[in-house]
Formats: sequence, C-alpha cells, structure tokens
Amino acid sequence: MCGRARSLIDTALCVTFIIMAVQAESLDVLEKADLPPTQARAIVRAIELEIAGAKDTLATKHDLLSQTQDIHQQVATVRTEIATLRTDMADWRGELRAEIHASASSTTRQMYMALLGQMAVLLGFAYFFATHVR
Repeated sequence: MCGRARSLIDTALCVTFIIMAVQAESLDVLEKADLPPTQARAIVRAIELEIAGAKDTLATKHDLLSQTQDIHQQVATVRTEIATLRTDMADWRGELRAEIHASASSTTRQMYMALLGQMAVLLGFAYFFATHVR
C-alpha cells in the first residue's frame, strides 16, 4: 500500500489494516489544505495517538449507562435505608412516649403521695391542738 518513495515516518505510519476510512478522510482534508503529505500523516497519527490514549480517560455511552445503573442502585439502597430509619424512628417515638408517660405518671404519683403525707401531718397537728388546747 505504501510506496517506496515515502519517508521512514510515512512507511511506519502506513501499515495495512491500521489506516481506516476516517484516517483517509482526515488525510484528504489536511492535504487539501495544502499541507505536505508527511505533515498531514504526522498530524493524523498524533490525533490517533491522543484518541487512543484518551480511551482510558474518556467515558463511553456504555460506561455512562453502567454508572447510571450503579447510581440508581445506590439511590434505591439509600431509599430503603431511609425507610428503615423512618420505621426505627417511629418505633423509638412510641418507646419514648411510653417512657415519658411512665415518668410523668411516676412524678404524679409522687406528688399525690407528698400531698397525702402533708395532709396527714396537718391533721396530726390539728388533732394535737384540738386534744391538748382544751
């Protein structure tokens, strides 16, 4: 495919099965822009190398779809965890209300016992004064 008249760079770049239709079109565009064929091939090769190197860093549609699926799975996991936390919080709310009610009833019972004790002491004083003051 490559002729003998081309330089070493051209023959190294002009390997069969490597030059694709895109390369030929790129070469035609660069040669029509009045670039010498060696420079045009060097530019196309540099672009190919950059594209080949960028395949590791650029995301393809498949990569984006798999990342989107991963994100959807993670969002679903977070949603189930949030739902679990909500049910746990509802349970804790019920337990907390029961504890508050128990402590409030305990406090109320202690208050009534103190009131009953004070009334007993006051009745004792009243009985003492009623029996000894006469």
